[in-house]
Amino acid sequence: MELKWLEDLLSVASEGHFARAAEERHITQSALSRRIKALEFWAGVELLDRSRHPISLTPAGEEFCQIARGIVQQTYEARSVAREFERRAENSITIASLHTLALFYVPRLVKRLSGDIADFQASVVAETRTVEEYFESLASGISDLFLCYSSSADSVNPNDARLLRMKLGTDHMRPYQHRKEPPVDLGDGCQEKIQYLQYSGTAYMSRVVESITDKAPFRDRLRAVYRASLAESLFVAAQHGLGMAWLPDSIIKGNPLSSSLVQCSEEWTEPMTVVAFRSVSNTRPIVQKVWNFLKERAT
Repeated sequence: MELKWLEDLLSVASEGHFARAAEERHITQSALSRRIKALEFWAGVELLDRSRHPISLTPAGEEFCQIARGIVQQTYEARSVAREFERRAENSITIASLHTLALFYVPRLVKRLSGDIADFQASVVAETRTVEEYFESLASGISDLFLCYSSSADSVNPNDARLLRMKLGTDHMRPYQHRKEPPVDLGDGCQEKIQYLQYSGTAYMSRVVESITDKAPFRDRLRAVYRASLAESLFVAAQHGLGMAWLPDSIIKGNPLSSSLVQCSEEWTEPMTVVAFRSVSNTRPIVQKVWNFLKERAT
């Protein structure tokens, strides 16, 4: 049994609808349904009455959720207390981040901070979580900052009075291929299939790329030969000449390993805003100092 299964159930119980709960949890509806089924199998009883609309809890589900709410809250409190010993250093902060940003963007950011803040220390967390889970980590004090992308394809702008939001800069998704491979023709007069490196359906990047390809004349020519959830995996696949992939600037620029890649076209790109979040209630001086530093230099 996993903690996120309990959070999934509580979300469905609150929303009364799988689609809205899946959106809140930032996962697909099918993935949410599978996790709820796994929880019910573990519990040995049906927790949701799916015959009613909106969906409601069964009597067993009502009792289960009363205890589950306490378990979720106490678990986060326990983790917060346990991590307190590692992150209470006066000049230390914990930065939670999407994996792609943690690879290159966050180290560059920490270097800038280290140059201006004496004895600055940072712990970077890039675990596989939902955006909602990252927001909860801010609200509970587990993380000090959370960095992620926001775009027209998937805007991250929670209506949560507990959080502050700041734009840090702009990244772009651009199409790349190995420079030794025949150039990909993205024009509307070509019929040749395109070897395509695709983001997995649940990945944030997949929604960004879909917003590009949905309006592209070459959409029907894309032939997915490789799928992965992480941009870094597609980056390596493109280096091996497996096909064309959309990759963020943060991976390409300043990366010596990207010399084997060439941009396929100046068109068919998508801007992505890099945004930072923090909790309003986090009053640690170092957090406020870092936030002000970022605010002064935000672009």
